[in-house]
Amino acid sequence: MKRAIDERVNVKPIFSNVVHTGIWEGPCRVGTREELDPEYEKRTGREQCKKWFEELKANISPEYANLLEPAYIEYPENFYISDETFSSLKPDLNETDIFLFTYRLPGIERLGKPMSMINNGPAPVDLGAFYSDIGHEFYFGHDYEEYNEILKLLQVRKAVRNTKVLVLTAGEQFPVSVNSSNPDLFGLNLKYGIRSARRSIKDVFPVMQALDMENEIAAKAAELVDGAVESHIKKEWVACDIRYCEAVKAMMEELGCNAFTTACKELCASRLPAKNNCTPCLTHALLKDSGIPCACEEDLNVWMAVMIFMYLSRKSVFMGNPSLVHAHKRPIEDLGMSRLLSGPADGFDEDVLEIRHAVPSRKLEGLDKPDMPYELGHFTLEGWGTKVQVDMSKGSEDTVTIGRFSRDGGSLMVTRGKILGCAYRDIECSPAVYYKVEGGAREFRHALAEGHYGHHLAVVYGDYVNELKALGKIVGFKVEHHK
Repeated sequence: MKRAIDERVNVKPIFSNVVHTGIWEGPCRVGTREELDPEYEKRTGREQCKKWFEELKANISPEYANLLEPAYIEYPENFYISDETFSSLKPDLNETDIFLFTYRLPGIERLGKPMSMINNGPAPVDLGAFYSDIGHEFYFGHDYEEYNEILKLLQVRKAVRNTKVLVLTAGEQFPVSVNSSNPDLFGLNLKYGIRSARRSIKDVFPVMQALDMENEIAAKAAELVDGAVESHIKKEWVACDIRYCEAVKAMMEELGCNAFTTACKELCASRLPAKNNCTPCLTHALLKDSGIPCACEEDLNVWMAVMIFMYLSRKSVFMGNPSLVHAHKRPIEDLGMSRLLSGPADGFDEDVLEIRHAVPSRKLEGLDKPDMPYELGHFTLEGWGTKVQVDMSKGSEDTVTIGRFSRDGGSLMVTRGKILGCAYRDIECSPAVYYKVEGGAREFRHALAEGHYGHHLAVVYGDYVNELKALGKIVGFKVEHHK
């Protein structure tokens, strides 16, 4: 499966060099006769271009960008660049995502590509004002550190544009459990380039039955159980959920998808999960661990937040329902949890936010980091329906970023949270994680309702609020910071 998170920004370096038609000094030109000679300007320009490209290779982050072969462009003191000169950029123009040039290139906007510079002088300020006014993308960094941050955000945008989500749906305009979910998949395509394939929730089950990989499924189930700190579910039940996951992956491959969501209550009502002893929970957890953005309950608003958080942080993302835990109320009694792992048993000193679902992941600290310790539990009383249990309060940091997109997909509400505790429940959705959030838990829940956002929330380790604000300007969504 081709992951969108693996996309890189293709940077086309262009070294521009003004080669004069004669030798003279003036208001903008000084130097010795040797330095002013056009042949000297040509020779030194080409030498500087080679050195510049070597410097770029040493400093541009390969995590975010691919450097294409550099172009060298000369033009005379009349500052006119002909179409013939620009034609030298055409061989790899289609794969170019952004130009990076050293100095002014009059008329390059005609090629329709974003442009950038790494420059401490006046030129990028001047060009930035001009290009932004005429509606053309232009970015500049004062140094490589700042420029790589720009590339990081552009890489997220490219990943979003290369995302195609498989939606296993009951066919309703929006799922019954998420009235606030965005009903306009085509609108997301127009705005962000996100593509989609809608299929029935029932279509995955014939694929499950047709799978011929029993040994592989059994091996994966055994590996998952053996890697758990504790397991409270039989391997045979785990294998049922892995079979569902493999069927989803097969459908994604067939349809060219690299993201996933499915209806939940409608799926349950079909009785097909009961017939096949599976729930989608493990599929969401495993796919997210492999860098595939997923969300429960066909909730496209939280799916978008999961996607953006994952692509930006390169970490797996937790999602769940936001509930209020009242001050001084025992959390394991307030919302039916059965095992408090951390946090005050007699309750918190203030109202806090609980976020609870059965879809944490082992790669919450980073897709390239070791697995977090996890338990395996079961969703049903009968014992089937694998869920991964991760104590998020035991992570390497206690600060998280929490967010959700609005119903129209045009804005993202975010806030910072601090993890205060975690609890498990033997059945149904679990874990529950308790957070102190900026601006207060009550106020945040009101803002989610009144601002047209909705209920499921995405949670990622770390503080990404400022980066998300910068990303919103590039990708095209507003960021509302609740604080």
